[in-house]
Amino acid sequence: HSSDPIEAFSAAWDLWLAVDYKPIFDTARTALRCTSDQAFAAAIHATARAALKTARSISGLRHDLLGRIFHKVLDTARYDGSFYTTTAAATLLATLAIRDQDCDWSDPAAIAKLRITDPACGTGTLLMAAAERIRDLTSPAQKNPQIARTLIESVLTGYDVNLTATHLAATTLGLLSPTTTFRQMNIGRALLGVSGGKAFLGSLEFLSPENLPQMLPWPSGIEQIDSQSEIARAEPASLVIMNPPFTRDSLRHDQFSREDEAALKQREKQLFNNLPVHLSSNGNAFLVLAEDIAADQNSTIACVLPLVTATNVSAQGIRTYLAQHFHIDIIITSHDPSRIYFSENTNIGEMLLICRRWSKPAPKPPTRVINLYENPANPAEALDVAQNIRLDHRERIKGTVQDWSAERIAAGDWGAVQFLSPYLCETFVQLRGGDFFEVRELGALAVIGPAGQGIRGVFDRAEVPDKHARVALWYHKTDVTQSMLAQTDTYIVPIKAKRKLAESYWPQRSTLLLPNRINLPTIRCMSVRLDEAALGSAWVPCKPRQGDKHQRDLLEKVICVYLNSTMGILSMLGDRSNKKPTYPQFSLDDLRRIPVPDFDALPAPALQRLAAAYDQHSESTLLPLPQMNGCSTRAALDRATAAALDLNPETIATIRRELTREPSITARRYEK
Repeated sequence: HSSDPIEAFSAAWDLWLAVDYKPIFDTARTALRCTSDQAFAAAIHATARAALKTARSISGLRHDLLGRIFHKVLDTARYDGSFYTTTAAATLLATLAIRDQDCDWSDPAAIAKLRITDPACGTGTLLMAAAERIRDLTSPAQKNPQIARTLIESVLTGYDVNLTATHLAATTLGLLSPTTTFRQMNIGRALLGVSGGKAFLGSLEFLSPENLPQMLPWPSGIEQIDSQSEIARAEPASLVIMNPPFTRDSLRHDQFSREDEAALKQREKQLFNNLPVHLSSNGNAFLVLAEDIAADQNSTIACVLPLVTATNVSAQGIRTYLAQHFHIDIIITSHDPSRIYFSENTNIGEMLLICRRWSKPAPKPPTRVINLYENPANPAEALDVAQNIRLDHRERIKGTVQDWSAERIAAGDWGAVQFLSPYLCETFVQLRGGDFFEVRELGALAVIGPAGQGIRGVFDRAEVPDKHARVALWYHKTDVTQSMLAQTDTYIVPIKAKRKLAESYWPQRSTLLLPNRINLPTIRCMSVRLDEAALGSAWVPCKPRQGDKHQRDLLEKVICVYLNSTMGILSMLGDRSNKKPTYPQFSLDDLRRIPVPDFDALPAPALQRLAAAYDQHSESTLLPLPQMNGCSTRAALDRATAAALDLNPETIATIRRELTREPSITARRYEK
C-alpha cells in the first residue's frame, strides 16, 4: 500500500542484504532503481498484490516458485537438457526415497551424518524436497532452526553448471534457515566448457580418477561467498537425488563454438570409455556418477529419467548396470495423457526411479512398477500417492501396480512400464517367451531397412518421374492409408551429391513396408503392401530373406496380416521405444526385434489361411486402434490368426479389449 513501492522494496531488501543473499537482492535492487515512472510503480504494485495472493496458498505449493520461473526463461535448456522438476514429482520422489527406517529422526546427531547430493541440482527443487521430507519425519520437538541449519550446512550438497541456477538453489534452500549465509552452503558451480586447453564436463568430472571438476568462483564483489575453487572428491552420499540433463547428441553443447563442442564430446568419449553410457544422449552418464557417489552400503539413488531409459535398446546397458549394483525398488510412470512427464517444459514420457544398495545374502525382492493413470498435480496429491505406495495400499493408488521379478529386471527387461494394463505386460512376456506359439524375431525372417531418415537424406521428392520412375510411400496419412493394400504417393530422385548412396539404397526396396513412427490414437495400419516395390520416408522396407518370388509374396502377406491383427499389434507395442507413449518411433533395431511366429515352422495350411485372409481383406478398411473392438476387418484378421496359430479366440478378444482402454492408444485418461 506504499505510495512509493520502489523505495519500500529497496528499503526492505537493504535489510536482507545486511544478512546475505547479495547475488539475488543486490541485482534486484539495481534493476528496481533503473526506472521510476508512474507506470513502472503501478506495475510494481500489481506484482506485489499477485505475490501476496500467491503467498496465501504457498503451503499447497510447498516451495520453489523461483525455479519454475527460471526454467521458463532459460534459453539454453535445449542444449544442456535442463528441465524443471515439478514440485509434485519432487515431493513424490523424495517422500518415497527417504524412509522412516533410514535414520533415527529424533536424533539431530544422526541426521547430521546424512549426506544428500544432487550432482545436477538446477534451482534446488529436489534438494528442497528432500529437506522438507526430513523435516516432516522429525518429531515436533525437533522442528527447530538447528535442524534446518544442519540440513543446509552439513547434509545437502548440490552442483550445477549454471551460475543463476546455483544462486537460486542457494536462495531456495535459504528459505529453510534465513540466518545461514551462502558461504556455509554446499552449492558449487562446476565448469562445463574448455579452460586452459582442457575440456570439463561439470560434475561428471568426479568420475575421472585424475581430473576433478573445475569449480568456478562466484562473481567478484560478492564478499559473502567463498570462491569454492578448491574441492576434494565428492563426499560419499547416503542419497543421490537428481533430474539429470538429457540431451540428444545433435543438440548437446551447441551453445559452444565448434572447436569447444568437439573438445567436450571427445572428453565424453574419454570419460565414459567402458561405461554403459550411450553417447547419443548424456542422461545415463549421471546414473554412473550417482552409483559412484552413492558408495555407502545403505545408499539410495532417486531420480527423474526419460521413459526411454526403461525401454530403449541403447539403454539396455545402464539398466543391467543399475540392477547389478542396486535393488531396483520402485519405478513410477505416468500414463496420464495430460501429463506423461514429471518435469515441465518437456513433452516426452518420464519415470521416477528409486534404487537401493543391496548387501543382504537374501535374493532381491521384486521391483514395484506403478503406472499412474492420474499424475498428481500438486504436492498434497503427491503425498497421498506416496503414502499409499509406502503402505502398499494398491487399491487406493490411481494406477496399476506390478511386481516385476528381480530376474527380469537384472536382464534389462523393464517392460512393465509399456502398458497401464498389467495383463498386457504379462501377456507380452508370454508372447515373446513362446508360450502362445514358437517365435522368432522379425529380423531373422526379413531384411529390414533402410530407415526413412536415410532415404530423406539421399532422395528428393519429385512431381514427375525421371527416366527411372522411382516411387516411394512417403507419408503415413491415416485418412489415405486405411487398408493393408496401399499406394505409393510420390516419385523420388537421387540428390546429386548423394547419388552413389541413393543407388545403393534403391535395390533394398520392397512391396512390404513397416511404419517407423505411428500416432496410436489415429493409426489404422501397422504394415502395408504395395503393388510395386518401393522405399519409404515414414515407412521401412521389409523384404523376406529366403524363397522364390511366390514364397516371398506368400510370407509378405502372412506378415502383413499378423502385424495388423491384435496379436501383431501387441507384438509391435510390447517392446517399443517409449519416448512419447502415444507416438512411438521405431528404430531399425526395434523393428528387427519384433517377436512374430516362426512362419518357417508353420504348416502350409496355416500359412495359406493367413495369406487367404490378406487376399480377402487387403482392400477392406481398418478402423483406428481405439475402435478395434468394432472393426470387422480386424475381427476377420484375428479369426484367421487364431485358427492358423491355434490361439484361444477369447484370449485375443481380451487383448483387443485391453488395448482399446490404454491411454496411449485412446489419448484419454483411463476410466475404471
